Amino acid sequence: MKLVSIHSSDEIIKRAVEIAAHGRRKRVAVAAAQNLDVIRAVAQASDEQFLDATLVGDSSEIDRLARENRIEIGQFEVIHEPDIVAAAHTASRLAGEGRADIIMKGFLPTSALLKVVLDKRYGLAVKDTLSHCAVLDIPGYHKLLNMTDGGVVVKPDRQQKFQILQNAVAVCRALGLSPVKVAVSGAYDKPLEKLSHAFSDMDFVIPEAMDKLKDILIQGPLPFDLATSKSVADPQQSEGTVVGDADIYLVDSIEECNIIAKSLIRFAGAVFAGVIVGAKVPISLVSRTDSTHSKKVSLALACLVADYCQNDQSGKGTGDRYGT
Repeated sequence: MKLVSIHSSDEIIKRAVEIAAHGRRKRVAVAAAQNLDVIRAVAQASDEQFLDATLVGDSSEIDRLARENRIEIGQFEVIHEPDIVAAAHTASRLAGEGRADIIMKGFLPTSALLKVVLDKRYGLAVKDTLSHCAVLDIPGYHKLLNMTDGGVVVKPDRQQKFQILQNAVAVCRALGLSPVKVAVSGAYDKPLEKLSHAFSDMDFVIPEAMDKLKDILIQGPLPFDLATSKSVADPQQSEGTVVGDADIYLVDSIEECNIIAKSLIRFAGAVFAGVIVGAKVPISLVSRTDSTHSKKVSLALACLVADYCQNDQSGKGTGDRYGT
């Protein structure tokens, strides 16, 4: 299958369908699956034939939600485990045993799921830093924008920030992007003494990325408008290959990413696909407020990331699993 770069949420789903059609259909283990939108999204993904599922959770509640909303779940394996933490353990064990390619967050807190995923018994923790990528399909922007990290690391130190970037590059590789264009966030396009993280970015993160990550272009600090629009850039002051064309927007705090991403979803109608990377398998992370369509796109994105990592491990990929 020829890898073509992906630039929209619909293309993410299309690629997941193509992967399944080539005999690499993925299976998701849903932790605490007693959530209507999650069940509906998994069922739609199954109907589009890019995903199989094991639903781990309160089986009576799962059955009730499916029955009352006329959702067919007979094609899924259902494992009864009403305790949400125990359900997370079961989903993680399935992934650790190779019986699931993806873990999906259901009706439980993100922190509870990640604590279980990092349990050494399951062998899923392969990197020091797990991080969240919010891949946004934004009306008015000509490509997908991968914002990170808005879901796991609250205030990364410089080493964590570099690992967050590694994880984000892997997601972009799964989307077929080459080169990957990275904008490192800043309030201004020049470092200021009061914004000390910009100096850390320029002294460590950017040089480390240029040294260790192949086929990327990286620039910073860049305010969000300069990273996504060439028309607002002053050609005398703001030049570079990333200006107006970023694939990744690497932020400095979880609040920064949340504010930008949720504003784009709420007011600009952006379609959101969320995935946590850095573990042995991707984790499809969605919130209660996400639409069913966003949850389905998140599942499709996790399929792409899982396939990229699996192909890379088997020697069929173009770089290592983290894009280096």
